[in-house]
Amino acid sequence: MKEDVKKIYLCRKSEVTRENPFVFNLNHREQIVLFSTTERYFAVENRYPYAGANLHEGIVENKILMCVWRGWRFDLESGQCLNEYRTRLKTYPVFTENDKLFLVISTS
Repeated sequence: MKEDVKKIYLCRKSEVTRENPFVFNLNHREQIVLFSTTERYFAVENRYPYAGANLHEGIVENKILMCVWRGWRFDLESGQCLNEYRTRLKTYPVFTENDKLFLVISTS
């Protein structure tokens, strides 16, 4: 069975830098943060799993996000918490088209 997907425009590449991640409201309940690394772009939910703090204030090195609240680290590619194996962030595929960045979400 083919999965239905939706392409959502996020921003231009110039709007997201290593120092300034881009925050996007997917719907009235879900906020996503887009991070830029030297290799690629990563999109994850913008919520620290335990304290509910925003992750866009975190520090990114390579593809690892460190939360400034508790120092927990997350692999941006998989969403896996490196401090607590049972914890994982929701991740979203990102792709580029010319100088624009898009998010891909499932609609089914």
